[in-house]
Amino acid sequence: MAIFQRFQAKYVGRTGAPVGVFVAVDHLRRTGRLSEEEIYRYALADAWFQENLPNPPFYGDGNSIGAVTWFREHADGMTGPLKPLLDILDAKNVAWERKISGDPGQIVYQDQWQVGVIPSLRLAMTPLPYPGKPGPNDWFQVREHYLQVSGMQQ
Repeated sequence: MAIFQRFQAKYVGRTGAPVGVFVAVDHLRRTGRLSEEEIYRYALADAWFQENLPNPPFYGDGNSIGAVTWFREHADGMTGPLKPLLDILDAKNVAWERKISGDPGQIVYQDQWQVGVIPSLRLAMTPLPYPGKPGPNDWFQVREHYLQVSGMQQ
């Protein structure tokens, strides 16, 4: 049986599943809780994943199907680069976990590193674990700015 792993915060987002670490860090950014240096580390980690991990097509329309991604068991080369994001969550006291499952949901996408699934159970959305409401979802423009400043423009 295949085993999958997901790194997620311990609060539920709009998909009815706990949010992944990228979304959790972006919520911190969009509520003004990250320093410039933390945003820069987030931008570098995100750029690495954009270059090295295929982007499932369901993200193209903003994920209208509410899928979540899980790494395949053998994707250890992909999980190590999550460390800067996990460090940010730890520094901001946002609880996260590494979940393991043999059946994470209905697979709607797969590649060599990950699967995209429709969760078999949808939970009620929970509030952020800190006060505030996220500002605009402008990450791609913000990331581009930080990568230009660092000389690492995509």
